[in-house]
Amino acid sequence: MKKKIISGICIAVIVLVFCAGIAIGTQIDRKRSHATVPADTAPGIVNNDPFDGLVQSVEGTTPEMLVADYWLGENSDELLFSSEEIKSFNYENPLYVKYHSETENRNHYLFMYDLPEEISGEAVLDLIVTTATLEEASDTELIYINGSLPKEGYWTSLEQNLAKNRIPGNVEPKYYICLERVVAKTLPTNDFAAVNPEELFFNSFVSAEIDPLSGVAGLHESADGQWVFVISGSFCGWVEKDILAECKDREEWLSACQPEQFLIVTGSELVMDETAVPTASSGKILPMGTKIKLSDAEPDLVNGRSTYGSYVVEIPCCDQDGMMSWETTLIPVSKDVHVGYLTMTSESVVEQAFKLLGKVYGYGGSFASNDCSGIVCQIYACYGFELPRNARAIAKLVDLGSIDCAKMTASKKLEILEKMPAGMPLYMAGHLMIYLGMENGEPYVISSCATFIKPEHDPDDIQQGNCVFVSSLDLVRANGNTWLEDLSFILWKEY
Repeated sequence: MKKKIISGICIAVIVLVFCAGIAIGTQIDRKRSHATVPADTAPGIVNNDPFDGLVQSVEGTTPEMLVADYWLGENSDELLFSSEEIKSFNYENPLYVKYHSETENRNHYLFMYDLPEEISGEAVLDLIVTTATLEEASDTELIYINGSLPKEGYWTSLEQNLAKNRIPGNVEPKYYICLERVVAKTLPTNDFAAVNPEELFFNSFVSAEIDPLSGVAGLHESADGQWVFVISGSFCGWVEKDILAECKDREEWLSACQPEQFLIVTGSELVMDETAVPTASSGKILPMGTKIKLSDAEPDLVNGRSTYGSYVVEIPCCDQDGMMSWETTLIPVSKDVHVGYLTMTSESVVEQAFKLLGKVYGYGGSFASNDCSGIVCQIYACYGFELPRNARAIAKLVDLGSIDCAKMTASKKLEILEKMPAGMPLYMAGHLMIYLGMENGEPYVISSCATFIKPEHDPDDIQQGNCVFVSSLDLVRANGNTWLEDLSFILWKEY
């Protein structure tokens, strides 16, 4: 009898230990547990590919690294920046464009949200000429338009459409809301310009994208009346007039640009629902970071539809006279949106970044997508940051924690990165990335990248990425250096 009791106790202990081992084991490595699924091939073998072999990745990046949870550690919920810090950042780093005064022989700055009532014609002319790419066409044999050499008189007609002779001595800015996502151009044309007739991604006429529902300041119109030259944050460009809604004054513009109560699009993009009643906003595509005004009204029906389970919002639109008006519509709570800005933790930034994984590389915002600095601007807009559009300008922002590491050794850079939280930008000449963390002694990033060279490969063996992907910093550049070796700015405010 005693033997049976002792035997039973032993079996119970073994079972308890075995179960405890399983429970502990499931908590050992949080960042991998989500990606571990049973394989079909043999019992006892696990498959660490959450995409079942259907998704490719860059050399050195394993399939399980393509999920945000993989990069989230114990301290991922700690704040990177508080809302007050972000407000302070925007105040201390207002968006501006720069122009040169020939009469004074010095530079001046025009701040996007604090423009003077009048801007000198000299300033407008300098901004237009500086933005234009006409100087690149001095030898037209090197510039292809829509894949072919331009016809005689092409460049002359573009220059004439700038209407530089119509710029008055002083210009009163007009304030517009951009109704669609659009790429502002360096010249008033929708043509595709490139030095290679087979180029697909890099249009030399691209300035940068302007997000829908955002504000711009108009300074001049083209000779044909179809284009407006605008300031949009930290850059200028030409935008087709028919997608702009003019505000009656600066106050109305500011209230539309910066509503007190708003939703933020937190998904890769939001497609507005179509309704039984035709509306201007039906089918509108709003990318990540778009701010949408919440309505003060509490109607029972909107466009013949109950408001149950939906936010009531106001979308800017254009009346028959080209002036801005508001359209009331609904956004279901099931959409990937958030009331007000997100809280900026490593976990949140990484999750936002992975919502863009695989999207096409969009130079300057082409293809309704984004390039390296564009995705950082989109992601950081979810937290309230107003960043300049240029990658190097972002990298040098001291209030983001910019560290000039260009002259540091690779080992010193690694020492910093090993302690650094995920979600902050890294920069090397011409490329901005978001840091994810370390794996097997290698730092990893997510970025929108056009081309790269695989580790230890021939420098002439250039790979076409042209999408948002995850990679380590051991990828190689055309100069033979790794991304880590060429890293020139690390952004970490605590360092």
